[in-house]
Amino acid sequence: MPAGPARDGRARAVAFDLFHTLVDPEEFRPPEFHRASAVAARLGLPEAEFTAAWNAGAAERQVSLTPTVVERVRSICRSFGVTPAPAAWAEVDDLLGRYTDLALLRPRATVVSALRRLRESGWTLGLLSNCDERERRGWSRSELARWFDAVVFSCEVGAAKPSTAAFRALVPRWGGIPLEESVFVGDGANDELVGARRAGFARVVFQAGFVSVNGLRSAEANERVRAEADAVVRDVSEVPGLLGKPARRP
Repeated sequence: MPAGPARDGRARAVAFDLFHTLVDPEEFRPPEFHRASAVAARLGLPEAEFTAAWNAGAAERQVSLTPTVVERVRSICRSFGVTPAPAAWAEVDDLLGRYTDLALLRPRATVVSALRRLRESGWTLGLLSNCDERERRGWSRSELARWFDAVVFSCEVGAAKPSTAAFRALVPRWGGIPLEESVFVGDGANDELVGARRAGFARVVFQAGFVSVNGLRSAEANERVRAEADAVVRDVSEVPGLLGKPARRP
């Protein structure tokens, strides 16, 4: 696999996935915590049935800001004939986003430093995340936000990775730099590395650190993702050294 700058030498922008690439909610989430189960318990709903209904709506939540996730839970409650007390909804909102919020508010110093180094070297930085409206809510308060020239959340643009439309939503937001002059860095969820390559990125990089230890994927699954990448890093702190200097702007 290549170890230096992007193959064609023209790369001048880097796009990052967010969760499990720049930050990992699993660093903060207790192993026994599952948000659907926690919400079901708080609202007195049957756990298995609520979890099934919640999971069935996952794809649609990622490509729409409305209804909010809390409103979606209200709808499921109505289908069960349950009317929770008004005071319950603030706690439900917290349960749905508690650990993504913590991850965004407490990024690793090495990640912040890497983003700063990339910007100071002249790279244009983009963020592309599959997430629902609750998961992205903490972004504006994150120390990470200041370093990005372009941000694309799937729930805002109505398209999720690995669709080409999701990746191409970056182009007008970071000043028209084509994906063919860009690098994508992600943990490989949602077939994002394959999707990035199909969308035209000059290079795709697997950030293997979080998913190698957080238990979300098997070692075999991580090896399959590794085979899809042009390069592998164990931490975002390795990305500036991997990429070097960006190509000069035309």
